Amino acid sequence: MFEPYYLKLEVFEVPENKRRVSTVKGIVIARRNAGLNTTIRLRRMVAGVGIESLLPLYSPNVKEIQILDKKKVRRAKLYYLRDKMNALKK
Repeated sequence: MFEPYYLKLEVFEVPENKRRVSTVKGIVIARRNAGLNTTIRLRRMVAGVGIESLLPLYSPNVKEIQILDKKKVRRAKLYYLRDKMNALKK
């Protein structure tokens, strides 16, 4: 069963030969299993606006993944959290 995580993701950004690390914190609301092409959909709040990011799980640009919090759910996809993100602010 899929478990949602409150994640902290460190992702390399590579604009024009410069490697920068940006950290992304959010709730994993979906996971698509496809071997090496597995992706996670991360939902976060930026300046009061909800933003979703589709990130590859096994990319060489992902430096580190930390699980900050774990919850038990009964759904595989947590798209209903899109409407409830204001209540989930941390």
